[in-house]
Amino acid sequence: MTTGRRLAGFLATVALAALLGLTTAISMPTSHEAGAAVRLSWTARPEWIEECRAATEEELARVEVHMRQRVVCDGAAASYQLRISVDDTVVAEQVVRGGGLRHDRPMHVLVNQPVPPGLRRLRVELLRREARDSLRDLVPADLAAVEDTGLFAGRAARELDERSRRAAAAVPPRLLLDTVLQLPAQRVALVRYDPDGRRLVLVTDHDH
Repeated sequence: MTTGRRLAGFLATVALAALLGLTTAISMPTSHEAGAAVRLSWTARPEWIEECRAATEEELARVEVHMRQRVVCDGAAASYQLRISVDDTVVAEQVVRGGGLRHDRPMHVLVNQPVPPGLRRLRVELLRREARDSLRDLVPADLAAVEDTGLFAGRAARELDERSRRAAAAVPPRLLLDTVLQLPAQRVALVRYDPDGRRLVLVTDHDH
């Protein structure tokens, strides 16, 4: 190898080492700096909104006796508007729907919102977008006493009872958490859904 090639190789090695050292010395920002965060994490079932009515005599006459249903219902899964406000300023907003093609499976909420540390007013709202009353307001009270005929006798009452249980298991039309908290740096305020109390709850002792 000639002296010129050796010198070129040496200089290239020195330059590469210097570049590596410079790159290593650069201070890279991380997610663990002085900020804090609000984290929303929960799974809940959306409401199934239905409008129910009594079938007319003409409708019943077109169906075999053992197949008649005196309660006719149409429905769809509800969707929700999620809004996060800090110190009366909206910092995040999105539409939340249930899973599946019909959006009738549980909905999963996972949001990580950076927030300046300190004393903050936190407001988290989940509001049903459909401007309809709940199922129990839409079903006429006297339909529960109606009995179907034939093999399906009493099905109307059973189905209304099942719908009432399903409505009780779903999230309410509106959830609201409105509180003031002291949020230290590098900490997370965790908001979860309590299915027993059907409300949002706050946990503040999580690391960033």
